[in-house]
Amino acid sequence: MADIVAKTKRLKPTKAHCPTCDGGDRTCDIHGTVYIPWTWEDRIGNTVSGGVTHSLLQCRGCETVFYEIDSWDTEDRDMWHGPSGELCGENIHTKATYPKPESRTKPIWLSAILKQDEELHAILNEMYVAYDNQAFILTAIGLRTALDRGTAKLGIEAALTFEEKLKRLQTTGVIGETERRILEVVTNAGNAAAHQGWAPTAQQLRQLLSALEVFLQRAFVYGQNTLALKDKIPAKQRRPKVSVVATPTQVETAEGIVQPTKT
Repeated sequence: MADIVAKTKRLKPTKAHCPTCDGGDRTCDIHGTVYIPWTWEDRIGNTVSGGVTHSLLQCRGCETVFYEIDSWDTEDRDMWHGPSGELCGENIHTKATYPKPESRTKPIWLSAILKQDEELHAILNEMYVAYDNQAFILTAIGLRTALDRGTAKLGIEAALTFEEKLKRLQTTGVIGETERRILEVVTNAGNAAAHQGWAPTAQQLRQLLSALEVFLQRAFVYGQNTLALKDKIPAKQRRPKVSVVATPTQVETAEGIVQPTKT
C-alpha cells in the first residue's frame, strides 16, 4: 500500500473541472488512475475500439477530491488535412466528473429565501438540480411551480388562475405591467412543458430562469431588506419660512407684497 501511495504522488498534475470551484479547469493532483481499453467487432468484421481512463483527482485550490472519467472511441474523431493535403485525425476525448459540477451558479441570495419560506426554497433547489442535469422540461415545470408558490407567499389566492394571479400582483403594485408580461411568458413555458412536453433550449431556459430570479430577488430579498430601512432613514427637513418685509417702494395688499404701479 505504501508503494502505491508513493507512486501516485509522483504523477504529474493535470487540469480538470473541479466540481466545487466556480467555473473553468483547475490544477489537480492525481491520486490514482486506471486505463481500460475495449474493442467491439460484428459478424462481418467491422470493428470499433476505444478506451476509458478512470482517475481520482484532488483540486489544489479547494482540496476537493473527485472522480474523473475520460473516454474515447474510433467513431468520434476530429479530422483535417495536413500541409501536403494528407488526411489527419485524432480521437476526441469526452470527460465527465463526479460529483457533477453545477452548470449554473445558484444565486447568492438563495439562502435568504429559506428564511422567508422553506417550501419555496425546496422547490428552487430541486429546480436547479434538474437544470444541472439538463432535465429542461422538469426545470420549466419547476419555474411555474416556484412562481405559483411565490405568489401564494405574497398573499394571492391559490384558487385564481396564473393570469389572474399576475394581474392581482400588478393591481396591488407588487409588479409593473412589463414584469407581468415577462412572468406570463415564464408561466406559459411551464404550462407547455407540463401539458405538451415542450423542451426549451439551454439558452431559452437561461432567459426564463433569469426572469424568475429577478422577480424573486426583488420580492423576497432586496425589496424586503430595502423596505426595512424606511424607519431608519432620517426624515426630510422642512425649509424654514422666510418672512418678507415690504420696502418703501412696495405696497402690502391682501394678495401679498406688490410693486406699486407708476402713474
